[in-house]
Amino acid sequence: MPTLAVITPQATADAPGLVTFTTGPPSTIAITSNDCIDVTVNWQNLSSGDTGTTEIRRMPPDYSRPGPYAPDEWCRYTPTTVSTGGGIVAATADVVASAQRTGDHVPVSSGFSIFEVP
Repeated sequence: MPTLAVITPQATADAPGLVTFTTGPPSTIAITSNDCIDVTVNWQNLSSGDTGTTEIRRMPPDYSRPGPYAPDEWCRYTPTTVSTGGGIVAATADVVASAQRTGDHVPVSSGFSIFEVP
């Protein structure tokens, strides 16, 4: 059985009720830019019941400079900010839809995070 590439959303509370989501390359497996796919983040504010979805887009590698490239340069993401409201927020990283859009990839397991937003 191949090693799973675990993708876990990370969040930073920027201002009251605002969260910036990002993620990074999986720590369980080395991947190339072909395996770096967009990540959909589904979130729910457990305090208010509000829910939402946003997408963290991958950034293509910078081929304007000569290689070799460091492993983390193959898979970088552009953070996205959303209004979740204050309270306890749960977020899951959904990669299934993105993987289906772009073809075969290493096996990916969606991760989750729980955090407090002021």
